[in-house]
Amino acid sequence: MTLAQTFAETLPDAFFLDPEQPSRLEAYLHAQGWVAPARTIVALSKAGEGNMNLTLRVELDDGTRHVVKQSRPWAEKFPSVPAPADRADIEALFYRQTASLDAIAQCSPRLLAHDPVSHLLLLEDLGPAGDLSTLYAGDRVIAISTLTDLADYLTALHGHFHRDRCDFYIENATMRALNAEHIFRFPFDPNNGFDLDAITPGLAQLGAQCVLDESLMAAIRALDARYRANGDTLLHGDFFPGSFLTSGSGVKVIDTEFCFFGEAEFDLGVLQAHLLLAQQPDEVIDSLFRRYQGAERFSRSLCDQYAGVELLRRLLGLAQLPLTLDLEQKRALVEQARLMLLRG
Repeated sequence: MTLAQTFAETLPDAFFLDPEQPSRLEAYLHAQGWVAPARTIVALSKAGEGNMNLTLRVELDDGTRHVVKQSRPWAEKFPSVPAPADRADIEALFYRQTASLDAIAQCSPRLLAHDPVSHLLLLEDLGPAGDLSTLYAGDRVIAISTLTDLADYLTALHGHFHRDRCDFYIENATMRALNAEHIFRFPFDPNNGFDLDAITPGLAQLGAQCVLDESLMAAIRALDARYRANGDTLLHGDFFPGSFLTSGSGVKVIDTEFCFFGEAEFDLGVLQAHLLLAQQPDEVIDSLFRRYQGAERFSRSLCDQYAGVELLRRLLGLAQLPLTLDLEQKRALVEQARLMLLRG
């Protein structure tokens, strides 16, 4: 069965976004009233290489460009991995609820339209903007202005959207369960079938040593329970370089489908882990925490724990990154992650 057939069987009333069929997309955009009937698509291309969704850039004959994004009942990069199809609807909800705060809206793509039946978004095209995954090459330091923008984004998000001051609540339990599986469980399942030595020879032994460390596994289980529990602070939920775009108008933050109300330390911990994976200097990480002022009560030790498990997840789990680290560098990060988790 093809993916299109699987989609039609699961969501019979939904439109299936197919990059090979621009004429069908054109007819859909006309039918939705999102594009004037006189306009035609002259170019259709992928907009990003995210793990979760299909995202396409649409160029019309009048030069207008939009981004269309659809979430399907699977992870786009790993079609064998089931995923909740309504995650685009969660992303739309995030953009709607945060649009009133300029500090967030200015860093977000504008939501132009949303089809909840097809789980499809029409978004502002942010233009020729690359994400910050280039940091993983390890030969550049993140610009202080960029780090400041990211810290200010989290300060605004965590500081403004608190449960006792919001008339909405985002639980996003299904997406959280999926994320929890790949953060806290899959990397430490000795029977997961994932060949770590194919990534870096010797990495499988590092993973096995983690699994045999009972204190480490207990700390990860406790953190898993904390992540799954409801919290009071609106989080981005996937705050890492792949979610950051640099454009002529500054840093843009995308891909909010993992958002939920939880612990502020999770967002900061994820960012901290990726700065470590990108071999950023200690003073860069220190400046992040000096700048961030979002949570009223913030635990650096809890943040370190979340950073520790994110380090292990990215080194030992399915969501691999374009790292240039050798085995000894990965060994050092695994040990650093272990200490961060146990000291918490």
